[in-house]
Amino acid sequence: MNDERDEEERLERILRRPAHLELPPFEQLAKRRSGSPLARSLALTLATVVVAVAALFAGRELSAFRQQAAGPGPTTSPTASASASASATPRPSLPRPIPQPITRNSPAAQIAWVSVNPPQGAPASFIGVDPKGRIVGRLDAGLGHFWRSADGSQLFVVGDQVNAYSASDGVLLRSYGPTPGGAVLDAAFSSDGRWLALLGSLAYVQVIDLQSGLSQVTPLGHDPNASHPGLTMSGQTNALTWSTLVFAPDSKRLYTIVDWGSPLRLTAFNVTASGLVQVAAAIDGQAGRKFPSCPGPGIAPKVVTGGRTLAVFCHFDGKVWFFDLTTLTSTGVVQADMRNPFWLAPIFTPDGQLLYLHQYPAFGDVMQVIDLRTQALLGPLPTPQKLTDPGPFAWLFPVANAGGTPSTVPVSPDGLRLYAAADDGITVLRIPDLKPLAKIATGAQIGEVWISGDGSTVFATDQSRALLVIAADGSQTRVNQDNLGSFVASERG
Repeated sequence: MNDERDEEERLERILRRPAHLELPPFEQLAKRRSGSPLARSLALTLATVVVAVAALFAGRELSAFRQQAAGPGPTTSPTASASASASATPRPSLPRPIPQPITRNSPAAQIAWVSVNPPQGAPASFIGVDPKGRIVGRLDAGLGHFWRSADGSQLFVVGDQVNAYSASDGVLLRSYGPTPGGAVLDAAFSSDGRWLALLGSLAYVQVIDLQSGLSQVTPLGHDPNASHPGLTMSGQTNALTWSTLVFAPDSKRLYTIVDWGSPLRLTAFNVTASGLVQVAAAIDGQAGRKFPSCPGPGIAPKVVTGGRTLAVFCHFDGKVWFFDLTTLTSTGVVQADMRNPFWLAPIFTPDGQLLYLHQYPAFGDVMQVIDLRTQALLGPLPTPQKLTDPGPFAWLFPVANAGGTPSTVPVSPDGLRLYAAADDGITVLRIPDLKPLAKIATGAQIGEVWISGDGSTVFATDQSRALLVIAADGSQTRVNQDNLGSFVASERG
């Protein structure tokens, strides 16, 4: 009944919606009559044309609504004509999620670390909050850039030195020595927890063996005249700026994406005990290669489809790039619907099959999904809020009788649930069809969401004024703290 009521309301909005061309009131047309029959004829002709355009606009909207409500058309039966069978399009489908093992079970991996940014020049910090809502640690944000280890148990702070702190209480555990100099642009951890890779502005990759403490530095090739649209370069003109790096799921390969503003350079390395070994490099405009570019300071890369493909989301224009990692060639670009830069939060599922693009609620709460296997884009459709709402991608989910992802990626560790933040709490959605499963923190205006390592606790910021700690049974603890910012998470959007 609720679905029918929602569709009726939407239908009424379409029928009530004015066309872009407005028809003047007929009484105004009457006042403008002249003695000339030609003038009257022109006025009536204009009115007729505008009415026809308005009807055509409404009819198109109504047709689109009916097609979306109906879902995919009926499939052709075996007895249908040959011509009908040839013209039928395959029914799209989303893959069933592959449940992931929950490996972040240590007590430290259950502690949320979130930034606190006081006004008026007061020092910023990071606080650690446990599942009972107790503040268990605090670190000065001025120590450097913060990253969280792959297993969630440590916080790595990179300034002039590389230091590791316990995520349990913020106590210093170990120092891994200095960086080679310059600014550290990005960091990545291998999934097995052994390697930390740092990409520096002086065109290098520093790889640290977190078991032995040994560090190796490898120079990076790049273009000193790379394009950075809208950015005025000062100081070292030969420095890296728009560049990042990402490990493959097997922890044996590392990829760097350098100068994504153009010309993009993609380099592949093998990770060995003695350091990085470059195995291939590809550059836009060389050897017949044509690579896309991102005209802004933000991309989100992930190696997917079992390590065969690199998918990259550009925060500035909403494009998603695909690269074949065997040949280092571009295999496609998908343009997502994004009306302004940085309006979408990319959420890769842990199994590497899907990329959800969640438009922030302040700009209209809608969701898109890209099947990373086929590069098919679906949506945008409204993010469901009510438990009675169907999943917006339910008609794409193959039904079977048996069988059994912002600064964070708000997906459960097992990869089966997505947590959508909104102005009225958090909706827990089933992957892949996004069918609502539960509503938590109702009434809170949620900014960011972080899921504990074992998935049993949800942490969320409420209007930057409080941290909500939500247990598996739905009970909630409120930690009042003004000026909250972003979480420090192992996965980032």
